[in-house]
Amino acid sequence: MNNIKIKKSIFTKLIGGFIAFFAMFLATFIICILMAASTLNNGNFENLMPYSHIDSFGNVTNTEGIINLGGWIEELDSDYNIVRIYGEKRTESTKYSQNEFYDMLSFFDEDEFICFLSNPEYCDNYFIIQYPRSSVDMQINFVLNGDKDTAASRQVFYFILLFFVMILLEMTLISVYLRRKIKKPLQQLTEGMERIQSGESNVVLDIKTEAEFEQIVNTFNTMTYNLSEEKLENRRLNEQKNQLLLELSHDLRTPIATIKSCANALEEGLVPEDKIKSYYHTIDLKADRVKQLSDDMFFMLKADNPNDKLNLEKTDICEFLRKICAEHYDETESSGFSFEIDIPEKPIYVMIDRRLLSRVIENLLSNARKYNVTGSVIAIGCFQKDDKAVIRVSDDGKEIDEELSQKMFTAFFRGDKTRSSSGGTGLGLSISKIITEKHGGTLLYKRENCRNVFELTI
Repeated sequence: MNNIKIKKSIFTKLIGGFIAFFAMFLATFIICILMAASTLNNGNFENLMPYSHIDSFGNVTNTEGIINLGGWIEELDSDYNIVRIYGEKRTESTKYSQNEFYDMLSFFDEDEFICFLSNPEYCDNYFIIQYPRSSVDMQINFVLNGDKDTAASRQVFYFILLFFVMILLEMTLISVYLRRKIKKPLQQLTEGMERIQSGESNVVLDIKTEAEFEQIVNTFNTMTYNLSEEKLENRRLNEQKNQLLLELSHDLRTPIATIKSCANALEEGLVPEDKIKSYYHTIDLKADRVKQLSDDMFFMLKADNPNDKLNLEKTDICEFLRKICAEHYDETESSGFSFEIDIPEKPIYVMIDRRLLSRVIENLLSNARKYNVTGSVIAIGCFQKDDKAVIRVSDDGKEIDEELSQKMFTAFFRGDKTRSSSGGTGLGLSISKIITEKHGGTLLYKRENCRNVFELTI
């Protein structure tokens, strides 16, 4: 089974970056608090916890933190008499009544000292841990406001400064990370676009990055490939049009030269009286040929114009073909061919440009008469296939060579000697194919049942 690596999106990376920053921020805050607490209490965190100073047997330890804060510990017997003091006592009482004992343990009173009670498991005495309320307030106010210029305040200031330096460092690291993930692919995309703008072809980007940018890169590469293909196609079309113009100029030379020589002979009076009419007829024929060549070339050159729209009409293709056949029947029969027509009575409706499509059918029938020098039958038929109309024009002439059949729809191509080419422009089939494709159809050649078949699907 193939291993598929799923790319993470840049959105996921951003969320991950924010989560990482928050985690680093929280860790930095906790570390700074612990470091500050450790400094204030000589590295012993237990000094901040009142109940950690007396063990279960009544032994008092770790009093340094309490004494540093101005506090002390009083050991009381079961009658609330003070039997021992740890640290410097700041009150005058030597014993407490029961009410006094319980009142002094309330945190909500406005007494001068805050008291905590410890009652060891294996000792009958009580232990009262007392902190000056003002001392505790002073520590809090100092951390927030920095009112006192003491050694402890300077240490706390340094830790606050360290905290913000670490936060700035974390923000910088996160920013550099995100910059690397976002700016670098954007910069490479910009460079690729600048290369295209400068005229470079086949620009392909290979960027290993997040999903969104990878999709942009793939789209960019597809776009550059399409642009390259479009340039090649435009170059091919330009070469084809240049070739058309060269072929046109070549084909125009002969009729123009004939017209000029006939005109010069008539002008100089070199033509016998009985030949004058023949010369005028030749000029007329050659002028018609020049006009046909120019009309065909004009159509070829404007065929790619997107503004040249078809004049589509809903048409019964069967009735449309009957009219064309009626116009060509006498000419076909008089040329010595049997004209076979197979058009159904049931209408087949399609959207066509009647003028242009009639030109296609007339070209195919004209070619069949012109190039079929070995056969005697020309046929036209029509039928419906799915939602399309299929028109077939065929003849029983000699089969067209495969090499020639692949080129016959190319402009200015003419057939071999067997399928005579005298008088043709070489644009008929090319124009017919263009018109068919503008209708969204196809025009192809096939050899079927000993006949040359041109099949038009539209």
